[in-house]
Amino acid sequence: MKFSIDKSEIINEFQSLAAVADKKQTLPILSNILIRCEADNIRMLSTDLEVELDISLKGANIVSPGETTIPAKKAADIIRELPEGEVSFELNDDSSKLTVKSSSGRYNLATIPGSDFPDFDVVKSDIVHKITTEKLIELFHKTSFAMANQDWRHYLNGCLFEKSETALNMVATDAHRLAIYKSNLETQGDFSGIIPRKTVVELMKILPKQEEEIEFYINANNIVFMSKKFTFKSKLIDGNYPNYNQVVPQGEGVKITFNRRNMLDSLSRVSVLTSEKFKGVKLKSDNGVLDVSAHNPDQESAEEKLDVTGDPSSFDIAFNVNYLKEVLSTIEDEEISLISFGSDKSALVQSSDSNQVLVLMPLLL
Repeated sequence: MKFSIDKSEIINEFQSLAAVADKKQTLPILSNILIRCEADNIRMLSTDLEVELDISLKGANIVSPGETTIPAKKAADIIRELPEGEVSFELNDDSSKLTVKSSSGRYNLATIPGSDFPDFDVVKSDIVHKITTEKLIELFHKTSFAMANQDWRHYLNGCLFEKSETALNMVATDAHRLAIYKSNLETQGDFSGIIPRKTVVELMKILPKQEEEIEFYINANNIVFMSKKFTFKSKLIDGNYPNYNQVVPQGEGVKITFNRRNMLDSLSRVSVLTSEKFKGVKLKSDNGVLDVSAHNPDQESAEEKLDVTGDPSSFDIAFNVNYLKEVLSTIEDEEISLISFGSDKSALVQSSDSNQVLVLMPLLL
């Protein structure tokens, strides 16, 4: 196997493949990238048996075909540090080493035979949906921050992706905050599945930023995304997602409206003196002024004043400052509203985007 290609064509691809490869090294081959060089095409794959990324390389000068696997992290680190220009890959005669050459030097990487690389079997669905990259990135971006991370309730460690008729929703929650983003998809067939955190994170990195159509299909156990350049397969999280609509507060609440940037600045300053354990910040309004305050076990305190408009009645609630800042950071509006239904009940963060629903659980300080 021998081929050459410009560094610019592979640097991002190697980083993405290394991110997908198994870092726990349960099986040595899972820490490797499979390079499959055919007469007119080069495919590179990595997997941790939960997800698999399959990338096709364009623009390579193929001298001789073949296949092997090389350590993902080492290869990605080498490619990143190489000078700009052409990079060549050549498998030695006994297939024990792959030599990577650039204008500055050569690197010999240990290999494992490509025949040992595991297959990621997925049952192909009869229904294939099409969605723009812009819409898919928006769905992930507006919700993924609320995913749980290594929660014992495994079904929270991902995003719920569901379609009913033409309504398409993405939902994420870690039981402290809830993010829903509503869109539409004019295709046949309904579906519902929980996409794992790793899949969401890596897809957001590799989805093309320029407008492009992505195809995907989903079955009971897997979801597969296909673009011109890559195929991304993922297992779905097995479990029942909680009824998130029950968490969205209804009825009349106390509403205040404020400048988003000013609020974020105030929160950043007072958060310095929040307690390490709870990171609590209190919001209390009085006659058009919001008091943003925090204190800690060392008897230290911080207080900021913020102009607000809205209900003259007293607004009094506390939040984890990091969760509140993260929610505010996903909104682009200058003016944002916060609706409280009581100091011990979940609150709504409201933007001008009617497709976005943001719920924040309070802290009881």
